[in-house]
Amino acid sequence: MRLANPTLEQSRAVLAASPSLLDSVQTTDVTPGDVRKMILYLRKARERAIAIRDRSPGGSYLEGVLTRTIDGITLELSQLDYLLVQKPVDVTAAGTDSRRMRPAI
Repeated sequence: MRLANPTLEQSRAVLAASPSLLDSVQTTDVTPGDVRKMILYLRKARERAIAIRDRSPGGSYLEGVLTRTIDGITLELSQLDYLLVQKPVDVTAAGTDSRRMRPAI
């Protein structure tokens, strides 16, 4: 008897349909100002969720849901902050090369 693995079957379906999915994806132009507005909205939503969680009973279902929501919003905020960075961080300019060992021969 063979057991069906729905996640494996779904991933196969997605991989098979991926060329057509990429063609049908619509893109929108987003400006840095739009991203800043979204960051402001998400920060206010996170602050409100934190305030509600602080008033909820400890260990309740609501507290768990709000904790996961706050974590998700925090992740989204960090990703949006990353998108707003204009130039990548240059690791070699940080001065770590002077403390590193010489390359192996």
